[in-house]
Amino acid sequence: MKESVSVIKEALLTEKATMLSANLNKYIFAVAPSASKSNIKDAVEKTFSVNVLSVNTLNVKPKAKRDRARRNKLGFKSGMKKAIVTLKAGDSIELA
Repeated sequence: MKESVSVIKEALLTEKATMLSANLNKYIFAVAPSASKSNIKDAVEKTFSVNVLSVNTLNVKPKAKRDRARRNKLGFKSGMKKAIVTLKAGDSIELA
């Protein structure tokens, strides 16, 4: 079992993430690429003292971008793994 510090990298605070947390009690985290759903569930429960109902994960692929500072050569934005965590009704996480 991995430590919760090495599993959860950061909470993602986007417009869509705040709508999910307000309406559906779901929170989005950037996690380690090697983390499994059970590792993510344990890490969130230990870190924030909440009950997790489900965890959905997705891999965001690196995106090719043109770098104008380097004569339009291709560069890549880094990819990441996201986790959408659904909490039990009544539980919440203060992220701001």
